[in-house]
Amino acid sequence: MTNTHHTFGRLAVLTISLALLACTGAVRAAAETPASLSKKEIKSLSATPANHERLAAYYREKAEHLRAKAQEFAAQADYLATQPATIESKQGISCNCTSHYRYFSKLYAQEAKDAETLAVQHEQLSKTTQ
Repeated sequence: MTNTHHTFGRLAVLTISLALLACTGAVRAAAETPASLSKKEIKSLSATPANHERLAAYYREKAEHLRAKAQEFAAQADYLATQPATIESKQGISCNCTSHYRYFSKLYAQEAKDAETLAVQHEQLSKTTQ
């Protein structure tokens, strides 16, 4: 066999592996999604003092989900940092995918922090209205 056949075979295996990984991640993400509330429901719950506890629980669950996502992205970035760069751009510069995963890890961590802040605020509101 020639080198192109080996390269094509490796590319096919890599493509299939990535597709399976993406499907698995999507299914897991759908299963782990926090109890969803629409924006309209959140707004209506915010208007009534009795529902602040429910909103606090929602934001805590959302923060937990986002922290888990941030950890997954950080772990993937750490793994990719140990791997040799295999993808090059048209300019001949290797793709630094690690930075992408680190960026999203930080983004999800910040969103988790914001959700936790909202949970604390709603808990305080529920205590003051009782």
